Amino acid sequence: MFRVLSRYSLPEGATILLVIDTNRIMAGLLRSSTSRKIILNDNFSFYAPDYIKTELTKHRGYLMKKARLNESDFDTILHMLLDKVRLVPFEEFEPEYSHALHVMEPVDVDDTSFLAVGLALHLDGIWTEDRHFIRQDLMKVFHTSDLIQLI
Repeated sequence: MFRVLSRYSLPEGATILLVIDTNRIMAGLLRSSTSRKIILNDNFSFYAPDYIKTELTKHRGYLMKKARLNESDFDTILHMLLDKVRLVPFEEFEPEYSHALHVMEPVDVDDTSFLAVGLALHLDGIWTEDRHFIRQDLMKVFHTSDLIQLI
């Protein structure tokens, strides 16, 4: 199901296919950071449930204030980051949703859709800093420190 990836190297021309946690996008919005560098790097292709746009919009005011960005600059950066993320509609990951819910129920039910996206699209893993994701064993978890080694 998963491609074998060595810990710190990526075959030339290869791309790692990852679910991206909303918090990683938020980190990329807040400042020119490691997260932004990873999102914009061509070694990775990112996927997320399409409702993350709603979640980002819900936190828009807070993110703009925290990042000290005006509306125009915020929109530019958000657009730049989301251009690198394929937003997956529920219909595409619905077949795996029940399975993902069963696994995530004791962990964090709010992250069920992220796991379902990865399972439905047969992705290489999920990029997150949320510790609870390591309590599931269906998807490999990549941390920022893992991905920065591959740039």
